[in-house]
Amino acid sequence: MSGNGLPDYGFDLDYELRKKLDSIPNLYRSAQTIVGTYASQQIRKCNLSMLAVGPKQFSEVYQVACDCARILGIGIPNVFIMNNPAVDAYTIATDDIEPVIVVYSGLLERFSLGELRCVIGHECGHIHNQHSIYQTAVQLFMGVLSSSTDKFSMGRLLSASSVLLLKAWSRASEVTADRAAMICSENLEDAYHVNAKLLYGAAFGERQINYEAIREQLEDEISNPSKYYELTDTHPTASRRIAAQQEFAECETLYKWRPELRSADLIMRTRAETEARCRRYLRLSQSERAGDRE
Repeated sequence: MSGNGLPDYGFDLDYELRKKLDSIPNLYRSAQTIVGTYASQQIRKCNLSMLAVGPKQFSEVYQVACDCARILGIGIPNVFIMNNPAVDAYTIATDDIEPVIVVYSGLLERFSLGELRCVIGHECGHIHNQHSIYQTAVQLFMGVLSSSTDKFSMGRLLSASSVLLLKAWSRASEVTADRAAMICSENLEDAYHVNAKLLYGAAFGERQINYEAIREQLEDEISNPSKYYELTDTHPTASRRIAAQQEFAECETLYKWRPELRSADLIMRTRAETEARCRRYLRLSQSERAGDRE
């Protein structure tokens, strides 16, 4: 754990932008109230319309959740499978409600067990880093999870600049959660594959993904003014996320958590070096540039 009581693997931009959100008067408390009401309703719906995972039901998925929770040092989350062909998963949690991870059936069908471990590890990372209130608030504001009433309630809380800040934090928080996925993984390649499939979509079959080519594609993305369209997005592009993962794969912090994943010939970087390199791939606005140490 770091000095601020949060895990030491978290992306520093995540913490930096979260402090700015916390400084907005009444934002966290109001979001907590709205999210708490929403979360209670949704957990009841999970029990009514989704399949609960456990030792006797999809036991291999339950074991993955247990393993990820053990590695990160959190309680075992409740896991539900939703009948939905999309490739997605999300977390519902508040300070007062046991965390719930919802995995879409489309993801379960198209991802290997190792990749599923990274998805569940990612969601456990959101829980471990206490992302849940702001993360769910983002989803409510965007109308991803909510009714029009919830969306209107969230909209009344936020100015335009606050919305952009919340989305910038959301993108940074995804990098933190991707690091948790790597910490929970049995093979770092599985973590890259998860984000590659967001680009590619289908099961790999015999095809191999050229990650160097993805990095070249990202260089074009970084230099193109169209990147500013991403300011309204809540997640970084998959190519940005893969680049950030590959940087963390050379960071000493990862191997403090999982020394057995380190290859003998790996030359590691410090966390400070890793953060500076990751910011190059993730930064879009001035607020995301402010802490650069390059």
